[in-house]
Amino acid sequence: MNNLYSNIMDPILPKQFDKNEIYTIVITIFVLSLLYYLLKRERQLSALEVFSVYLFNLFLTTTLESLFAEPPLDMYDTIDYAHAAEIFDVILQTLVYPPPIVIAIYFYSKYQPNWLIYTLCWGMILTTLELISLQFNLFQFKNWTSLYSFFFYVFIMALNILFFTKVRSVTKFIPHKYLR
Repeated sequence: MNNLYSNIMDPILPKQFDKNEIYTIVITIFVLSLLYYLLKRERQLSALEVFSVYLFNLFLTTTLESLFAEPPLDMYDTIDYAHAAEIFDVILQTLVYPPPIVIAIYFYSKYQPNWLIYTLCWGMILTTLELISLQFNLFQFKNWTSLYSFFFYVFIMALNILFFTKVRSVTKFIPHKYLR
């Protein structure tokens, strides 16, 4: 039984619990708390919009992380392993990556800024957050650069604004009592 446990758990547990796992826990608490605070403070997004954007970004992060971090592209590594299956990778993909995009969509909904300037600004914000994460060894770039990240995040933000706009246009036909 112990060997079975070891065969299952060893590949997904951190090699050692160090600064990248601590940073992951801290950033998880921070982004989830900020998202919760914003959504409770002032409802800019319906529950359906939040859920839709969150799920859309969960889909994007899991598929694109696999595409870019795994062979054949293998552009970077995350956390402790060359594969994206460590338990802290799962935490990052499900609890850390989607909330900043939901937060960005929250402010987009609230202030309705110029979408191009907004996507460029959020591209810079997300790239800056990634640069901070590099200091905690969350990523180890191989054939990837922060410039790629910037363009990638601009694309992701534009895609999310388009997605959110479509979701909002559909939700206006749903009775209000089902959206809150």
